[in-house]
Amino acid sequence: MLNYKSSKKLSHKKVDLVCFGELLWDNLPTGKVAGGAPFNIVNRATALGLTAEVITSVGSDPLGQELVELVSAKGNSTKYIQQHDTLQTSVVNIEVRANGEPQYDIIYPVAWDDVKIDKSVLTLVRNASAFVYSSLGLRDERSREALFQLLESAQLKICDINLRDGHFTKETILRMIEKADILRANESELAMISSWLGLDHLNRKEQMQSLTKRYNYKMVITTLGGEGAVCFKDGQFHVQPVFKVEVKDTVGAGDAFLASFIYSYLCKMPITECMKFACAVGSLTASKHGGTPSISKSEIDTILNT
Repeated sequence: MLNYKSSKKLSHKKVDLVCFGELLWDNLPTGKVAGGAPFNIVNRATALGLTAEVITSVGSDPLGQELVELVSAKGNSTKYIQQHDTLQTSVVNIEVRANGEPQYDIIYPVAWDDVKIDKSVLTLVRNASAFVYSSLGLRDERSREALFQLLESAQLKICDINLRDGHFTKETILRMIEKADILRANESELAMISSWLGLDHLNRKEQMQSLTKRYNYKMVITTLGGEGAVCFKDGQFHVQPVFKVEVKDTVGAGDAFLASFIYSYLCKMPITECMKFACAVGSLTASKHGGTPSISKSEIDTILNT
């Protein structure tokens, strides 16, 4: 069993984790829930014990106020959630397919397409142990340029590609992966990037090795859906299968994986244990509805023992 509770404690003299990007309402078949990859990651990280902040924006409308209240009710900080005067709060309609995979209908433009940067935000990112960003939050030039300004100050830059059809460009993706220290991609995202860079003749592991060499990454993590995940670090591959669960939907499962990996990594766990813990929490998330379900430590202990 992974004894995560006895791992090195974090000092909390500064913020452990900051995420940049979207905060939204996910309209699922089962109802409306708070979502967006940056919030999903922060919510899970906070639940695990990290000090985490999300830099985002909602509209000055009832949906925005309700969303901020829910974020707070889940135990998360709302200090860096901005309110936009003219753009609306983001709502995403999600249809879950028979295999549990979600299909997204994402509106543009919305409040998080215009995130503002000031001295307090720059200081937050500069002092954080880890900074996570993904592609959807970069679809508009305003938020995109704000993000790249923040990356100049970030200590540990984690790029979570998280592609959404119709909401990214090749130029932006290549620019964002170039800035990262750690890259997280799913299998199809890895294949797309590799094809752009002329690496499509290589197998998956060779692509991960080549990207690490090209961009001098600390590590590359590829999530493989029902097959688990693989991490390439310091010349070694670390493979972790998923834990067997009854899948309800996979909304937020990748976000839970990444949040749990970051938690483990910042707690100085060995990479094999980071992968095991992350896959356990990701699997538990897929066994529940929505991107931010409640997961207890006893549930994590139980699945790690299976």
